[in-house]
Amino acid sequence: MAEPEDTLARSPVDFDSAVAYALHPEMRRLIILYLVGTLLLPIGLSMFVNPPFIGGLAEIIRQIIGLGIVLVGATFFFGGVVGAAFKVVADANILAAALFED
Repeated sequence: MAEPEDTLARSPVDFDSAVAYALHPEMRRLIILYLVGTLLLPIGLSMFVNPPFIGGLAEIIRQIIGLGIVLVGATFFFGGVVGAAFKVVADANILAAALFED
């Protein structure tokens, strides 16, 4: 197995290509998905968990809407994190395979 220092020295990745990779449309969508999930989670949790102010049917509807927002936010949050992590690992494996094909 190659030493990490040797791999980094032979790596074709520099700062410009790393920034371009982070701003690539696929990665940008995953980052936006993560950020939207980060914003939706606290909003939905506050609607779902806060003590009732109105009471009755209106409170139940408010909690159901809050639960829906929490589920969508959690899906966006974890989808963005897992998707970005998978993309980074998959692309790194493709680059490593191309690098060591020689």
